[in-house]
Amino acid sequence: MEHLVRAAIDGQQEAFEQLAENEKSKLFSKAYSYVGNKEDASDIVQDTLLQAYRSIHQLKEAKYFSTWLFKILIRQCYAFLRQRKRTLVVETELIQQQSSEQGQTAAYEFVHEALALLRKDYQTALVLFYFYDFPVQEIASLLDKPINTIKIHLHRGRNQLKEQLEQQMSIPITEKEVIHMLKEQLAKSALTFVSIPHDYQLFVEDYSNEQAKFIWATDELADEITVTLDQNAKLIELTRLPSTDGTLATIEQRQSIAEQFLTSHYAEALDYLTLADVIQEEESTRFLYGQFVGGYPLASHSTKITVSKYGEIIGFKYQGYTKTPPAFPARLAGAEAILQQLERAPWKLTMKYLSSDIYSVPSPGLYPVYESPIVYQSFLAENGQPALEHEPEEPITLIPFPDAAAADKQGTIEEVIGVTEEMIKLREVGLDDDTVVVVWRERDWQAPEDKTMENLLLERSEDTVKAKIDKHSGKLKEFMWFKERKGELDLSFEACRDIACTFIATYFKEYIPYLQVQIEEPSFNGVNCAFFTFPLHANQELQIEGERFYIGVNKTTGFIEILWSPRMALDELQSYEAPSLQPFANVKSALEQVEAFLQWSKNYDEDEPKEILKYKLRQAGTKQQIVGIDAVTGELIVSDI
Repeated sequence: MEHLVRAAIDGQQEAFEQLAENEKSKLFSKAYSYVGNKEDASDIVQDTLLQAYRSIHQLKEAKYFSTWLFKILIRQCYAFLRQRKRTLVVETELIQQQSSEQGQTAAYEFVHEALALLRKDYQTALVLFYFYDFPVQEIASLLDKPINTIKIHLHRGRNQLKEQLEQQMSIPITEKEVIHMLKEQLAKSALTFVSIPHDYQLFVEDYSNEQAKFIWATDELADEITVTLDQNAKLIELTRLPSTDGTLATIEQRQSIAEQFLTSHYAEALDYLTLADVIQEEESTRFLYGQFVGGYPLASHSTKITVSKYGEIIGFKYQGYTKTPPAFPARLAGAEAILQQLERAPWKLTMKYLSSDIYSVPSPGLYPVYESPIVYQSFLAENGQPALEHEPEEPITLIPFPDAAAADKQGTIEEVIGVTEEMIKLREVGLDDDTVVVVWRERDWQAPEDKTMENLLLERSEDTVKAKIDKHSGKLKEFMWFKERKGELDLSFEACRDIACTFIATYFKEYIPYLQVQIEEPSFNGVNCAFFTFPLHANQELQIEGERFYIGVNKTTGFIEILWSPRMALDELQSYEAPSLQPFANVKSALEQVEAFLQWSKNYDEDEPKEILKYKLRQAGTKQQIVGIDAVTGELIVSDI
C-alpha cells in the first residue's frame, strides 16, 4: 500500500483513486456510525476524499496514510454534526437594518448597479476581495497581475464605487460603508429566495470558497433554512421550509414546477441537462438532472431539485453544465474482457463485521468473506486496462497482546480522559439510541467574533476534547483531544506503546483475549504523538478487518490523546462460533451476478479538470457495490455505498 501512497503524494491521480477505492467502505462505515444516515455519510466520504486529494502532498510518511485519512474523516463528521446539531446560536442583526451613522435604511440595491458601471478589472478585484475574502496575493495569482496592480485596482475601485453610490443615493458615504454594502448586497439577495419566520435567526454568513452562504434557524436549532449564492448572486443551493397544507400536486406537476424553477435561474440548463432519476418520498419528490455524453451522465454536472407534495420548491442544488463535454471514445473494450479479469483476480479470505442496514446480510455480525481489490477497480473504457495496476499490500506483522499489568482505575470519565478543573462541559448530545457525545473546553477560551463557517466550526472544535460514551452502561467508547498538550517528557516509542497497552489492560481487559499488536516502524510523525493499532481477531489466524483499538500517546506528557474502540460489542465476539467454510472454487459461481458498467468519472487534477469514461463493477439488477462472497453460504455480498 505504501507504494501507492507515495505515488499519490507524487501527484499520480490513478494511485489516489485506487487508495480511495480501497478505503471507501471503511470510511463510509465510520462516517455512518457518526451521522446515522447513508446519504449524509456518503457525502462526508466524498468531501473527505476530495480534501485528502488536495492536501496529500503534505503527508510526510506514507505508512500513516490510513490514519491521516481517518483524521480528516473525523473532522468532516464533527463538522457535519456541528452543522446539524448546533447548540450555540450566533446572534446577528437582521439583514435589513438601519445605518447607525446615517440614520436611514441603507439602499443595498444600488450596489450591483454601481459595480456594473466600474471597469471590469476593478469589479473583479472588489468581488474577490470583499465578497469572498481572497487575499490580495491570491487575487494577483488568479488574475496573473502584480500584487501592486491589484492593490491599485482595489483602491481605485472603492473610490469609484463610493462616488457612484453617493451620486445614486444623494448622500455622503464613508469607505467603511462601501465595504459593508458590498457584502450586504449578497445577503439581501439571499432573502429574495426565502421567507424567514419571525422566530428564526441568521447565524451563518460566510463569504468564502467563491460563494456566499447563509443559514437561518430557530432557537431550537431545527429545520434550517439555507441559501448559497455565487459571486454574481445566482442561486447555487437552497433549503427552505415546506407548507403544512395545500393542494396536492401530481408527479407530473411537480416535475413541471422543478423545471420551471431551474430555467428561471439558468435559462439554458435544460438544453444540456436531462432528467436522470425521480425519487418519490412520502412528503416530497426529488428530481435528479444530469448532463449525458454517449448515454452516460457526467459526474461533475448534475442538479437536484426537491418539490414538496404541495408543489413547492424546498430543495435545490445546482452543479452546472459544460458546453465543451468530453469526447466519447471512438471504440470501447467489451464488458466481457472486464469480467474475465474478475475471474482471474486473486481472492483472499478475510473476516468482516457487517451491519445489516448497509450490507446484504441477514443480521449484523461476523462474516468470513472472500474479497479481492478488483471489485473496487476501474478500467479504461477504450482498452479495458485497469486504471491502476494493483500490487499486493505489504504484509502486516502481528504479535500477541503483551502481559500488561493494569493500573489503578480513575474514578470518573473526566479523569480517564484527562479533563482538568479549568475545563467546562460545553455540551452533551445524544448521537443515537446508544451513544452520547460530550465536549469539554477550558472556560476562558475566546470564541471567534465573525460568523464565517470556518470560524463557527473552530468555535465548535478548537481546543476541545470530545468523548463518546455508552448511554446505557456509562462506559467510555472513544475520545479525541483537539487541543495541543505539551509536557517535559521525551518518551521513547516503546514506552508510549507500553502506556497504550496498560490503558487497554486497565479499562478494556475483557477484550485482551481477542487482541493482537500491530508492529510498526517507530515514528512520531512530527506531531509528538505515537499511534498504535490493536486489531481484533476471531481466532489467531483471522483478523477482523477494521475492528481494532487505535490509541495515540503523547510522548511529552505520557497522556492518551486519542482512543478509538471496536464497533462490535464484546458479547458478539465472545459468542461467535467459527462455521464450516467453503473453498473459493465452490463459491466462485457467485461472480456470475456481477456486471461491468460504463461511468464517467471525475478527474481530480485541478490543473486539467476533465472526465474519463471507465468500466466499473457492480451486482447486476440491484446495481449495488460488490463487497465479496460469503465463504459459508456462497452468496454475493453487496452494499448500499
